[in-house]
Amino acid sequence: MSYHTLRETFIPELGTPRKGKVRDIYENGKTLALISSDRVSIFDRILEQPIQDKGKILTELSLFWFEKTKDIIQNHIISHPDPNVIIVKKCEPIMVEMIVRGYLVGSMWRDYAAGKRTKCGIAIPESLKENDPLPTPIVTPTTKSVEGHDEDITKEELIQQGIVSADLWNKLEKTSLELYQRGQEIVNQRGMILVDTKYEFGLDEEDQLVLIDEIHTPDSSRYWYVKDVERKQIRFPDKEFVREWGRSQGFTGDGKVPVLPEEIMLEVSRSYKEIYHNITGQSIGDESFNIPDRLICNLRREKLIKGVYCHLVLGSEVDRPHAEKITKVLEEHGIPHEITVASAHKNTKKVIELIDNFNQSLEPVVFITIAGRSNALSGVFAANTHWPVIACPPFKDKSDYLVNIHSTLQMPSNVPVLTVIEPENAALAAMRILKVMEVK
Repeated sequence: MSYHTLRETFIPELGTPRKGKVRDIYENGKTLALISSDRVSIFDRILEQPIQDKGKILTELSLFWFEKTKDIIQNHIISHPDPNVIIVKKCEPIMVEMIVRGYLVGSMWRDYAAGKRTKCGIAIPESLKENDPLPTPIVTPTTKSVEGHDEDITKEELIQQGIVSADLWNKLEKTSLELYQRGQEIVNQRGMILVDTKYEFGLDEEDQLVLIDEIHTPDSSRYWYVKDVERKQIRFPDKEFVREWGRSQGFTGDGKVPVLPEEIMLEVSRSYKEIYHNITGQSIGDESFNIPDRLICNLRREKLIKGVYCHLVLGSEVDRPHAEKITKVLEEHGIPHEITVASAHKNTKKVIELIDNFNQSLEPVVFITIAGRSNALSGVFAANTHWPVIACPPFKDKSDYLVNIHSTLQMPSNVPVLTVIEPENAALAAMRILKVMEVK
């Protein structure tokens, strides 16, 4: 893992995220935390290699555009605690992506070259060439697919299928064209052209239309430079560059995802920074911080998380009263925690999945395992995680003590289980360990 890129996030305090192609989404009542990773996707498939600073650029550029367009439509932004994170108002997403096109490029040009003269029910004039401007910008909606490919759809089909009402469609279309026009006006002043772009909308608690997700980023938009158009040497400094590379490898979404070469990764990072600088006048420097640590510190500073976590794992439900003696102390000291019941013998797959998941945690974790008899649970955790494991086995009497404690103490080499008898002491030990591990 490179600490100067952010491919995945897991922050136990915030729960299990919903993972989009680029963003990890954490729900918290009426708000969402959107964490923009450095992942890159083409043709609805995520590439393995992250692009340095990509998530930060998407976040900062979206914030720029949200500010520049807030007089057109309200957006979902609440706060911006970290370069890769925005806290937003939770809205009910409208399941349609509003694509606004000003030029004959991409899939629209490929369809046109094949003889097709309509796009999403809109007639396209004859005698156009690739990259020609359309007579007027058009809105070509697509379905918003949770899995698989988004599909073109007409406004009539959207209304007939009950995805949107006629009145809502009119608002979406009008707002999308106004946003595109505003974007075009601003980038034209910077020697750029907004070729096409995508908008997503939602409805808030008051049923008001809200702009969500991102806006005018190089992930959601195609850009040209005016000087390139004048020279007739058009290049795409945005994600279209990666799509073109994918096509050159014979990849359009099916089959094995190709490996992104380092030179392509560096070029994409450079191009995204160039777009950001040209539009905002600001620069994105190379990341000098350990990004996971920076993210955790910023979220903790804004009191969105504590920055530490304790996970209790019980071998059986009958161990819960014992565990509750531990959680009582953790609660008194404000330590975030949860309890999972999973026997190493009977729920082995669940245990391994749990370990694998928490091994990805960006914030420090201490496991407290509670199991008696042949205590495989503690050993399995300690052998397969890099986080500390404290065993606190339950026992009823002296004979039970001899069996349970000794089975916990007798761990093989390279299986560092710490054994604590008293539940309250187990909690205090976990707290002290977390204090040492706390990200500074």
